[in-house]
Amino acid sequence: MPLRPDHRLRKTLARVDNALVRRFGRPYFELTRDITIFDRADYLTHYVATAPQPKISILDVGCGSSTAFFNFRQLPDRIASYVGIDHQVERAQRRFAALPFARAFHELDLDGDWGFGPFDLVACLEVLEHLVDDRRLFSKLCDHVAPGGRLLVSTPSAPFVTRMAREIPGFDNVSPTQDGDHVRIGYTLADFQALADANGMEILSVDWLSRFDVATMRRLHPMLGLTRRMLFNLRYRRADPADARVIGGDPATHAETYWSIGVYMKRRD
Repeated sequence: MPLRPDHRLRKTLARVDNALVRRFGRPYFELTRDITIFDRADYLTHYVATAPQPKISILDVGCGSSTAFFNFRQLPDRIASYVGIDHQVERAQRRFAALPFARAFHELDLDGDWGFGPFDLVACLEVLEHLVDDRRLFSKLCDHVAPGGRLLVSTPSAPFVTRMAREIPGFDNVSPTQDGDHVRIGYTLADFQALADANGMEILSVDWLSRFDVATMRRLHPMLGLTRRMLFNLRYRRADPADARVIGGDPATHAETYWSIGVYMKRRD
Protein backbone atom coordinates (compact mmCIF):
# COMPACT_ATOMS: atom_id res chain seq x y z
CA MET A 1 0.00 0.00 0.00
CA PRO A 2 1.50 3.38 -0.97
CA LEU A 3 2.19 5.89 1.78
CA ARG A 4 -0.24 8.75 2.23
CA PRO A 5 1.21 12.19 1.42
CA ASP A 6 1.41 13.17 5.10
CA HIS A 7 3.31 9.95 5.89
CA ARG A 8 5.70 10.57 3.03
CA LEU A 9 6.27 14.11 4.25
CA ARG A 10 6.99 12.92 7.80
CA LYS A 11 9.47 10.33 6.52
CA THR A 12 11.18 12.93 4.36
CA LEU A 13 11.41 15.39 7.26
CA ALA A 14 12.80 12.64 9.50
CA ARG A 15 15.52 11.83 6.95
CA VAL A 16 16.43 15.49 6.63
CA ASP A 17 16.44 15.90 10.41
CA ASN A 18 18.74 12.90 10.87
CA ALA A 19 21.08 14.20 8.18
CA LEU A 20 21.30 17.58 9.94
CA VAL A 21 21.92 15.86 13.28
CA ARG A 22 24.78 13.85 11.79
CA ARG A 23 26.23 16.93 10.11
CA PHE A 24 25.90 19.54 12.87
CA GLY A 25 25.42 17.47 16.03
CA ARG A 26 24.47 19.08 19.31
CA PRO A 27 24.33 22.71 18.05
CA TYR A 28 21.54 21.73 15.66
CA PHE A 29 19.72 19.88 18.45
CA GLU A 30 20.07 22.89 20.75
CA LEU A 31 18.42 25.06 18.12
CA THR A 32 15.48 22.79 17.37
CA ARG A 33 14.70 20.86 20.57
CA ASP A 34 13.26 21.49 24.01
CA ILE A 35 16.11 23.01 25.99
CA THR A 36 15.40 20.91 29.09
CA ILE A 37 16.54 17.71 27.36
CA PHE A 38 20.09 19.07 27.42
CA ASP A 39 19.87 19.69 31.15
CA ARG A 40 18.95 16.02 31.54
CA ALA A 41 21.65 14.87 29.11
CA ASP A 42 24.29 16.84 30.99
CA TYR A 43 22.93 15.48 34.27
CA LEU A 44 23.32 11.90 33.10
CA THR A 45 26.80 12.70 31.77
CA HIS A 46 27.83 14.05 35.18
CA TYR A 47 27.08 10.72 36.83
CA VAL A 48 28.69 8.74 34.03
CA ALA A 49 31.86 10.76 34.52
CA THR A 50 31.79 10.42 38.33
CA ALA A 51 30.66 6.78 38.65
CA PRO A 52 32.69 4.74 41.15
CA GLN A 53 33.66 2.14 38.54
CA PRO A 54 36.45 2.97 36.08
CA LYS A 55 34.28 1.85 33.16
CA ILE A 56 30.53 1.36 33.36
CA SER A 57 27.59 -0.34 31.71
CA ILE A 58 24.52 1.91 31.30
CA LEU A 59 20.81 1.10 31.03
CA ASP A 60 18.84 4.15 29.87
CA VAL A 61 15.12 3.50 30.47
CA GLY A 62 12.97 5.83 28.39
CA CYS A 63 16.03 6.91 26.41
CA GLY A 64 14.07 9.07 23.95
CA SER A 65 16.41 10.70 21.46
CA SER A 66 19.51 9.70 23.51
CA THR A 67 20.73 13.29 23.57
CA ALA A 68 23.47 12.38 26.05
CA PHE A 69 25.29 10.60 23.23
CA PHE A 70 26.51 13.99 22.06
CA ASN A 71 28.37 14.17 25.39
CA PHE A 72 29.38 10.51 25.51
CA ARG A 73 31.72 11.07 22.57
CA GLN A 74 33.96 12.88 25.06
CA LEU A 75 33.95 9.95 27.52
CA PRO A 76 35.07 6.95 25.45
CA ASP A 77 37.11 5.50 28.33
CA ARG A 78 34.26 5.69 30.86
CA ILE A 79 31.61 3.64 29.05
CA ALA A 80 31.80 -0.12 28.52
CA SER A 81 28.32 -0.52 27.03
CA TYR A 82 24.98 1.24 26.66
CA VAL A 83 21.44 -0.12 26.33
CA GLY A 84 18.61 2.28 25.55
CA ILE A 85 14.96 1.28 25.74
CA ASP A 86 11.83 3.19 24.77
CA HIS A 87 8.62 2.82 22.79
CA GLN A 88 10.37 4.23 19.69
CA VAL A 89 14.13 4.02 19.17
CA GLU A 90 14.65 3.96 15.40
CA ARG A 91 15.91 7.53 15.15
CA ALA A 92 18.44 7.09 17.95
CA GLN A 93 19.73 3.93 16.29
CA ARG A 94 20.36 5.79 13.05
CA ARG A 95 21.84 8.92 14.57
CA PHE A 96 24.46 7.25 16.73
CA ALA A 97 25.82 4.48 14.55
CA ALA A 98 29.52 5.24 15.06
CA LEU A 99 30.62 5.46 18.69
CA PRO A 100 33.57 3.81 20.45
CA PHE A 101 31.56 1.52 22.76
CA ALA A 102 29.00 -1.27 22.48
CA ARG A 103 25.41 -0.05 22.27
CA ALA A 104 21.97 -1.46 21.63
CA PHE A 105 18.46 -0.02 21.44
CA HIS A 106 15.27 -1.92 22.19
CA GLU A 107 11.74 -0.86 21.35
CA LEU A 108 9.31 -2.08 24.02
CA ASP A 109 6.46 -1.25 26.35
CA LEU A 110 7.84 -0.14 29.73
CA ASP A 111 4.77 -1.65 31.40
CA GLY A 112 5.55 -5.03 29.87
CA ASP A 113 7.81 -7.85 31.01
CA TRP A 114 11.41 -7.09 30.09
CA GLY A 115 14.84 -7.63 31.53
CA PHE A 116 18.42 -7.01 30.48
CA GLY A 117 20.47 -8.07 33.49
CA PRO A 118 22.51 -5.92 35.89
CA PHE A 119 24.08 -2.56 35.02
CA ASP A 120 26.49 -0.23 36.79
CA LEU A 121 24.26 2.78 36.12
CA VAL A 122 20.51 2.61 35.53
CA ALA A 123 19.00 5.92 34.39
CA CYS A 124 15.32 6.82 34.06
CA LEU A 125 14.86 10.52 33.38
CA GLU A 126 11.41 12.14 33.13
CA VAL A 127 9.54 8.84 32.69
CA LEU A 128 7.84 7.82 35.94
CA GLU A 129 5.33 10.67 35.76
CA HIS A 130 3.97 9.19 32.51
CA LEU A 131 3.10 5.77 33.99
CA VAL A 132 0.13 4.87 36.14
CA ASP A 133 2.01 1.99 37.78
CA ASP A 134 5.15 3.94 38.60
CA ARG A 135 5.99 1.72 41.56
CA ARG A 136 6.25 -1.33 39.32
CA LEU A 137 8.68 0.42 36.99
CA PHE A 138 10.72 1.78 39.89
CA SER A 139 11.08 -1.73 41.33
CA LYS A 140 12.17 -3.02 37.93
CA LEU A 141 14.78 -0.27 37.72
CA CYS A 142 16.15 -1.32 41.11
CA ASP A 143 16.27 -4.96 39.98
CA HIS A 144 18.63 -3.93 37.16
CA VAL A 145 21.18 -2.23 39.43
CA ALA A 146 24.32 -4.35 39.73
CA PRO A 147 26.12 -4.79 43.06
CA GLY A 148 27.98 -1.54 43.62
CA GLY A 149 25.88 0.12 40.92
CA ARG A 150 23.77 3.25 41.00
CA LEU A 151 20.26 4.32 40.03
CA LEU A 152 19.56 7.80 38.64
CA VAL A 153 15.97 9.04 38.34
CA SER A 154 14.47 12.43 37.57
CA THR A 155 10.87 13.68 37.35
CA PRO A 156 9.07 17.01 37.50
CA SER A 157 9.25 18.60 40.94
CA ALA A 158 5.70 18.69 42.29
CA PRO A 159 6.27 21.94 44.25
CA PHE A 160 7.58 23.66 41.10
CA VAL A 161 4.58 22.54 39.05
CA THR A 162 2.18 23.66 41.78
CA ARG A 163 3.88 27.05 42.02
CA MET A 164 3.79 27.61 38.26
CA ALA A 165 0.16 26.55 38.06
CA ARG A 166 -0.75 29.45 40.34
CA GLU A 167 0.53 31.81 37.64
CA ILE A 168 0.04 29.77 34.46
CA PRO A 169 -3.40 28.13 34.23
CA GLY A 170 -3.19 24.55 33.06
CA PHE A 171 0.46 24.04 33.96
CA ASP A 172 -0.53 21.29 36.37
CA ASN A 173 -2.88 19.49 33.96
CA VAL A 174 -2.56 15.71 33.99
CA SER A 175 -4.14 12.99 31.92
CA PRO A 176 -6.74 10.69 33.55
CA THR A 177 -5.38 7.80 31.47
CA GLN A 178 -1.93 6.68 30.41
CA ASP A 179 -1.83 8.20 26.93
CA GLY A 180 1.69 9.61 26.74
CA ASP A 181 1.04 12.75 28.77
CA HIS A 182 1.77 13.13 32.48
CA VAL A 183 -0.54 11.18 34.75
CA ARG A 184 0.73 13.00 37.87
CA ILE A 185 2.13 16.48 38.34
CA GLY A 186 5.46 15.30 39.72
CA TYR A 187 7.24 14.03 42.80
CA THR A 188 8.65 15.28 46.06
CA LEU A 189 11.66 14.10 47.99
CA ALA A 190 9.25 12.31 50.35
CA ASP A 191 7.81 10.41 47.37
CA PHE A 192 11.26 9.25 46.33
CA GLN A 193 12.21 8.36 49.90
CA ALA A 194 9.15 6.12 50.11
CA LEU A 195 10.03 4.42 46.80
CA ALA A 196 13.63 3.97 47.93
CA ASP A 197 12.63 2.51 51.30
CA ALA A 198 10.22 0.06 49.67
CA ASN A 199 13.00 -1.26 47.41
CA GLY A 200 16.00 -1.33 49.73
CA MET A 201 17.66 1.72 48.17
CA GLU A 202 19.60 4.56 49.78
CA ILE A 203 19.48 8.10 48.39
CA LEU A 204 23.00 9.47 47.95
CA SER A 205 22.16 12.83 46.40
CA VAL A 206 19.08 14.96 45.76
CA ASP A 207 19.60 17.12 42.68
CA TRP A 208 17.76 19.88 40.79
CA LEU A 209 17.45 20.47 37.04
CA SER A 210 16.22 23.33 34.86
CA ARG A 211 15.66 26.48 36.88
CA PHE A 212 13.01 28.78 35.40
CA ASP A 213 11.19 31.87 36.56
CA VAL A 214 7.54 32.49 35.83
CA ALA A 215 8.19 34.96 33.00
CA THR A 216 10.37 32.51 31.09
CA MET A 217 7.99 29.67 31.78
CA ARG A 218 5.11 31.66 30.30
CA ARG A 219 7.05 31.86 27.01
CA LEU A 220 8.02 28.20 27.08
CA HIS A 221 4.65 26.70 28.05
CA PRO A 222 2.76 25.22 26.32
CA MET A 223 5.51 23.48 24.37
CA LEU A 224 6.24 25.47 21.25
CA GLY A 225 6.00 24.62 17.59
CA LEU A 226 9.30 24.30 15.73
CA THR A 227 9.53 27.89 14.49
CA ARG A 228 8.67 29.47 17.85
CA ARG A 229 10.92 27.01 19.66
CA MET A 230 13.87 27.94 17.45
CA LEU A 231 13.27 31.64 18.10
CA PHE A 232 13.03 30.95 21.84
CA ASN A 233 16.23 28.89 21.81
CA LEU A 234 18.11 31.57 19.88
CA ARG A 235 17.15 34.21 22.43
CA TYR A 236 17.37 32.18 25.63
CA ARG A 237 20.76 31.30 27.04
CA ARG A 238 21.53 30.16 30.55
CA ALA A 239 23.85 32.81 31.98
CA ASP A 240 24.61 30.87 35.15
CA PRO A 241 25.56 27.15 35.09
CA ALA A 242 23.54 26.73 38.28
CA ASP A 243 20.43 27.51 36.22
CA ALA A 244 20.84 24.15 34.53
CA ARG A 245 21.76 21.88 37.44
CA VAL A 246 22.48 21.76 41.16
CA ILE A 247 24.01 18.55 42.52
CA GLY A 248 22.75 18.23 46.07
CA GLY A 249 20.67 20.89 47.74
CA ASP A 250 17.94 21.64 50.22
CA PRO A 251 14.42 21.01 48.86
CA ALA A 252 13.23 24.06 50.78
CA THR A 253 15.57 26.16 48.63
CA HIS A 254 15.26 24.47 45.24
CA ALA A 255 12.03 22.46 44.97
CA GLU A 256 9.90 25.41 43.82
CA THR A 257 12.50 26.97 41.49
CA TYR A 258 13.72 23.94 39.51
CA TRP A 259 11.45 22.11 37.09
CA SER A 260 12.84 18.66 37.92
CA ILE A 261 14.04 16.78 40.96
CA GLY A 262 16.69 14.11 40.52
CA VAL A 263 17.78 11.39 42.92
CA TYR A 264 20.97 9.33 42.80
CA MET A 265 20.75 6.04 44.71
CA LYS A 266 22.51 2.80 45.56
CA ARG A 267 21.44 -0.41 47.23
CA ARG A 268 21.24 -0.09 50.98
CA ASP A 269 24.16 -1.79 52.72
